[in-house]
This record gives sequence, C-alpha cells and structure tokens, in this order.
Amino acid sequence: MPDHIKAVNDAVLSFDGDLVKKLVTGAIESGVDPVVLMNEGLSKAIVEIGDRFGREEIFLMELMAAADACMGGVKIVKKTILDNSVDAGKPKGVIVMGTVEGDIHNIGKDIVKTLLEAAGFVVHDIGVDQPAEVFVKKAIEVNAKIVASSALITTTSPNQKKIEDKLREAGIRDTVRTIIGGAATSPEWAEEIGSDYYAPTATDGVNIIKKYFEGA
Repeated sequence: MPDHIKAVNDAVLSFDGDLVKKLVTGAIESGVDPVVLMNEGLSKAIVEIGDRFGREEIFLMELMAAADACMGGVKIVKKTILDNSVDAGKPKGVIVMGTVEGDIHNIGKDIVKTLLEAAGFVVHDIGVDQPAEVFVKKAIEVNAKIVASSALITTTSPNQKKIEDKLREAGIRDTVRTIIGGAATSPEWAEEIGSDYYAPTATDGVNIIKKYFEGA
C-alpha cells in the first residue's frame, strides 16, 4: 500500500478526523488518484473497522468515530471527483440506490453515487435504513433501470432478497437490473437471491453499471 494511502487508512483506524482531512488533501495535491484514494484508503479502512466491530474488538462509539473521521475524507474526495468531471449533456441512465433496512452505513454507497454522477448518470439516493418497498416505489416513480442496494452488516443482507421479491410483486423485475454490494455480500449471495450483478468495490459497481447502459 503506497505511503499516502496507508497514512489515510491508519488515520481512519485511529479515529483522527482532522488528520484524515489533512492527509487526504495532501495526497490529492500530490497527484494521488482520488478514486484510488477512496477505494484503497478510506473504503478499506471503514471495512476493517466494521470487521473489528463485528469481532467485538471495538465499541459502537469507536465505530461511529471512525465513520465520522472517514466521512471527512470522503467529502473532500467527492468534491475533487465532481469538480474534475468532464461528462455533461444528456443523462446516461437513471439509477435508484440505497442502504437496506437495518443498516445505517453510507460510505460505500456515497462513493458509488459520486462516481456515477461524475460519469453523467442520474442517481436517486434514497438514503440508509430503507425498506424494500421504498426501493421499489422510487424505481417506479423515476423509471429507474438499475436498483442498487448496499449491506455492510450480515444480519441486514436478507433485506436485499426482499428487494428482489418486492420488485417481482410490483411486476417490474423484468424491466430493471439489480446490483448488490457491501461487506455482507458476495457473488454467491447475489446468485442465491437472484440479483443481476455483484460489485466487490465501488469502482466495480460503476463499471458494471456503465457497461449495462452502454449495451442497453
């Protein structure tokens, strides 16, 4: 792991929000790709924090402190990505995105949203802790072609299957594609619940969505 990225990672793991912002700004000014910084530094750090919390090695307050520290860096990276975006004109596609019910984590989702918006897509972010019905209602409302859901906690991933079920009940499953991501997901889980795509990283998610719309 390059020094700039490792330093950001370590700062998040130390719950030092001020240092995270300083290091992220310095890394970007030094020419580090903001997408790489997001994926390799900030995202991996928050996944590690989530794993530590799952193993009961840290307390909830520490988990929240790390998330706050990470978000300070995410905001800087998001602004950089959007400021440097050159995609404009007609929107390339409409996507509904959110974190499933019972899960309040938003960092991974926000990363994907930023990258997609920078690439010219319209993203309707319904937020965190959202029931399957809300995903479906919004997809119908905006005529979305992609429904993307994130689950970081294992106990909440079954709610991704509920999204599949509710899309079928609404009669629109054949007209949309679903993509899942988050630490609680896997290719096997995507296959089990019937999701069209699985994205192990934010960049993978963006690339999958781009390829879908290019071929649509």
